Amino acid sequence: MAMNADKRNVERGQIISYEGYIYGDRPIDGEIISIIISEKETKKIILTAETTPKPNSVEYFGNTSWPFIFKVDTSYKEIAKDKTYVVEAKYDDKSTKLEFFIQNDPGPTCLEILGDSTIMVFTDKEKYDKGDVIRVFGCLSGEATNKETNIIVYDPNGKKIGVNSLILNPDRTFSEEFFIDERFGINGTYSVEVDAGGIYSSTKSFVVPEFGLFSLLFLGIAFAMVLIFSKKSIIKQNLGNYNIS
Repeated sequence: MAMNADKRNVERGQIISYEGYIYGDRPIDGEIISIIISEKETKKIILTAETTPKPNSVEYFGNTSWPFIFKVDTSYKEIAKDKTYVVEAKYDDKSTKLEFFIQNDPGPTCLEILGDSTIMVFTDKEKYDKGDVIRVFGCLSGEATNKETNIIVYDPNGKKIGVNSLILNPDRTFSEEFFIDERFGINGTYSVEVDAGGIYSSTKSFVVPEFGLFSLLFLGIAFAMVLIFSKKSIIKQNLGNYNIS
């Protein structure tokens, strides 16, 4: 007994088509095949059904086989996302199993979000600190991909502090990273622009704050501790020059 399916990873609500075979010499006429669907982890049975083999046998790997077909609608209320299920077909003492996984519904792709826009650019956060990495990503429409495309970062005063040539992925999406270093020394709102030939462009803003009061206080304490330890070291050195009895 064997079985296959047209898909194994599906979104909830999709239909999975199964085709199976029972091998044997005797005709199978009006026989019933039990179908059982259970959750793999808990083994809880959530669906049961029946199907019958096709009346005409076929030659399959040199053996006589009796095919059967059935479909599973994954919109059934007991079937949940992010879980694996087992589909078992049983006939007499024979059985065969296949698994399927319900995946989370994928979010809209960048190109789907793009709509009538020519370029869209995003950052992974709205606010960054010194030492962070800013991740820039987005996508371009077909007409914009024919132009030389650059990604440019501006400081709060409008000065360019980073320019890179943009390399697109085959699906017209892109991604780039910038390290928040000394170039981002001004407190305020920065912007990243994707420019295609000076004709099409899109901009996204983000904030890089200056060191806060707590950070300055911490630095001040650390500096004071360094001075104290330095003074103790000098005193100890000077005392070492004298023989105190």
